[in-house]
Amino acid sequence: MRRLICMLLTLLFICSPALAEQTPYVQDLAIQPGEEMEIRYYLPTLTEASLALTDEAGAQLYPILSPRTLIGGLHVLKLEPDFFGEPLAEGRYLIRLSIQDAAYTGALTVGDPDAAQAAQAAQAVQTQAVPGSEITPALRSSHRPEHENCYWCTPMDITDEAAVWAMLTAPVTYVDIDQMKQTVIYAQPDENSEAIAVVTGQSQALHVLEELDNGWTMVETYSTSFFNSEVKNWNLFVTGYIQSSLLKTREVNQRCGIVVDKLTQRMYVFLDGKLETTLRVSTGLYNEKQPYNETRSGEFLLVSFTAQIKDGNVIGDYAIRFNAADYVHEVLYNRNADDTKNYKPYEPNLGARASHGCIRVQRRANADGYTMKKLYELLKELTGKKPPYVKFVIWEDYQGRQIPIPADDTVIYYNDNGKGVNYHSTANCYSVDKVHRPLTAFTYGELDTGDYAKLTPCPNCNAPLRVEQIEEINRIHREQSPGQIMELLNK
Repeated sequence: MRRLICMLLTLLFICSPALAEQTPYVQDLAIQPGEEMEIRYYLPTLTEASLALTDEAGAQLYPILSPRTLIGGLHVLKLEPDFFGEPLAEGRYLIRLSIQDAAYTGALTVGDPDAAQAAQAAQAVQTQAVPGSEITPALRSSHRPEHENCYWCTPMDITDEAAVWAMLTAPVTYVDIDQMKQTVIYAQPDENSEAIAVVTGQSQALHVLEELDNGWTMVETYSTSFFNSEVKNWNLFVTGYIQSSLLKTREVNQRCGIVVDKLTQRMYVFLDGKLETTLRVSTGLYNEKQPYNETRSGEFLLVSFTAQIKDGNVIGDYAIRFNAADYVHEVLYNRNADDTKNYKPYEPNLGARASHGCIRVQRRANADGYTMKKLYELLKELTGKKPPYVKFVIWEDYQGRQIPIPADDTVIYYNDNGKGVNYHSTANCYSVDKVHRPLTAFTYGELDTGDYAKLTPCPNCNAPLRVEQIEEINRIHREQSPGQIMELLNK
């Protein structure tokens, strides 16, 4: 039985001549017999398309993807080696992308090592066309506006403090409906066209591209579909249309702004123009049965203090709503029989995907003395009883983004009494007893030597990960965009 593996993913937009000209294409591909096949093809807009394997003369050999409506963007389709019944024989083929009356082809070479090496080199060059530090939230977009201080146009680079702060304090455009309600974005400026995304009222911001004369506005966003939403496009980046009468613009809090980065699984809190502190988080962990668990990326506002969320015996304190049923809150706990709090099922997962869509934040003090509780109290102090309207943005971990490896001379610390199991980012980490502080300094470059090799990064003061941990995260992101999980499987 022919099967698709993994998923059809609308992947990363790459700056290339094909994209600039808005021309559909299929990327050339070379594999060895029996290898998995990864077909990359580009659609400039939402359209009906199909894929087929042909011989060099164009005669169809096998259908790959039956005609269906697909979102615009760069797609990847992964096929198992037995997708065509048995591995393809060595030789040259074509992969044909059919769109209405037009066809576009890419070469498929099976069994030629030189062709495979050339195809891999071409793909590497294309992937590197946009450096990881310059990738923006709208990288997939076919539009290239230069909006000043725009979330969608600002590179996802936390080291550029001035650019991030300018983005965090810029006004937002949102849908003026109840914050617990959602509406749809359409493929065309027509209510009878396909609904391609869901957007949440009050809290979710949209990227305005063009206001039309017919009462519609072209926008971009990530679909914030929940399990029961009308449109099932989980966290899909889309360009579409919404009625202009629904849109309003709002100023945001000018004292504070927050970035959550799925790549690093960290929260970056900015206060009065400066990066104030960094906290460990857990964003959503999806699975095949629950793709809607992925935390939706995009530009949001914190709209209401809820104090606590509760699901049976599972509780999260210091909760603030940012997307209808999604909250940022302290790491979860269970109530023990004696009414004490048990964080053990949830706390070890901080720093990695683990939630059902909410964003869990550390409760133990970091190097700056911050916790979710302290952040909650700070936001309450800054905004009072009014809706906080603090900008809260979530960066997607797109393919191509990378975590930099710390320099060897980066100073880190450890407890030299022989009992310490962690290394730390500060000499006065709150997780270490006062009698052992300040801790002893050494360098990141020494981590793999002697007794240092046994140490693990402190989860509280956010000590840098080891080289091998960073390299594994970076390896994954050279190959995929883990947060983009929209399934387009051939059922």
